[in-house]
Amino acid sequence: MKFIVFLVCFVCVILFSSSLYENYHGILYNMLSIFFVFGGTLTATFISFPVKKIRQITEAVKKAYEIEKFDYAESTRQIIHAAREYKRLGFKSLEESSKDTNNPYLKLGFLLIADSCTWDHIKTTIKKEFIFDSLQNDSSQRIVRSMAKYAPAFGLAGTIVGLMRIFPQLSNPVNIGGAMSIALLTTLYGVLASNLVFFPIANKLRDNASEDEIVYRFVIEALHCINEKEYSIVIEQRLSSVMPKYQLLKYQADKTESLQLRMAENS
Repeated sequence: MKFIVFLVCFVCVILFSSSLYENYHGILYNMLSIFFVFGGTLTATFISFPVKKIRQITEAVKKAYEIEKFDYAESTRQIIHAAREYKRLGFKSLEESSKDTNNPYLKLGFLLIADSCTWDHIKTTIKKEFIFDSLQNDSSQRIVRSMAKYAPAFGLAGTIVGLMRIFPQLSNPVNIGGAMSIALLTTLYGVLASNLVFFPIANKLRDNASEDEIVYRFVIEALHCINEKEYSIVIEQRLSSVMPKYQLLKYQADKTESLQLRMAENS
């Protein structure tokens, strides 16, 4: 959602700058400046990195900006329910529980426990998946940060091109305006693209990687509790210890509200 907001803001800036011109030629030069900056940035990116890794950026950015984040409170309730069903019904209950979770690590862990895998095998498998996802995220960060550096460089290159067009027109001041627009606007678009699009995306990917690490630790703790067939209260205590503070407060508030509702129904 935030990524869409960034794009809308960037487009608004472009349209506003275009509206400052009174004729079509000014708008056309704006578009040439945009194509120069973004075209040069994309070209340098494709030269620097494999196409396969560049394609992964879309998936990484989509994951980073997805609206539905990992809900620790809801996941804790699902895990406690899954642990109870596992103790009561056995391995098949975990196969059903895996269908109710959207987290890939938790889903895989349920299936591995249902297959009677050892804890070492389960932990190693989940860790490999996490490392693979982390490497993809790191690769996407490097590419986007490189794009953030390429954009101002091509903006400066556009400025040089614009200045080169100005010098032959010094004897005819009427034609200087168009060349000057390229000289100034390419630098502007390069700076805006770098600081409004690429750097914010790279920072979001970095923050998303930190959040994924917390989720990974939470899932490992949950799977270990289920594998050891711990009691519900023990699971709740152990999972509470690895939750982010704001999620723990939310879980405690939801738990208190649920308890009050049950007491009101029984009274």
